[in-house]
Amino acid sequence: MEGLILINEETGKKYKLVEIKEQAKKKIAFVIGHTSKDKGAFSTFLQISEFDLFKEFANKHLSEVGDIFLHDETITSYTQRQADTATKTTEYEYVFELHFNSATPAAEGCEALYYTGNTKAEKIAEKFCSLMVQEMDMKNRGAKALNASDRGFGFVSKQKPTALILEPFFGSNEDDCRNFKQEKYKKVIFELINYINAL
Repeated sequence: MEGLILINEETGKKYKLVEIKEQAKKKIAFVIGHTSKDKGAFSTFLQISEFDLFKEFANKHLSEVGDIFLHDETITSYTQRQADTATKTTEYEYVFELHFNSATPAAEGCEALYYTGNTKAEKIAEKFCSLMVQEMDMKNRGAKALNASDRGFGFVSKQKPTALILEPFFGSNEDDCRNFKQEKYKKVIFELINYINAL
């Protein structure tokens, strides 16, 4: 994998994977959505929860391109928990919270959520969705700006860096679960970092 070459589609600049790791290490933070006590949605198709899936994924694939954080499970208030996590990530430029969606069986696709008015986050969210379509043929639900009344607003509003919530698929949709592959998602994240480094 060290010899993998990624190309920024907009600038044409080439990056070796090792270069992306070096550039991103102090720049990117990943936060695992939910906690070990409240693991979020459970996918019957994948037989795993949001928390367990992305904790495993991040530890296996993302520790060399960013730092990984867990929410403090002893803090029961969602707002206070998000505020506590935000105090730990102030040195980073970009913070991503990792989730998957869950709803009715018909709901499908990827989306990325960001703080209303953050144009840089909007561009990154759009890029993420386009990469998910490209790599896993997910339906593009788009970049979505969050306001105070929206779920997830606590994360994107409490963080000082540019923060996004990544929702690559629906754990409640059989086709989405079949199409989601960890190796492909790893490539999506690396390509997204490539894009961020060129901003």
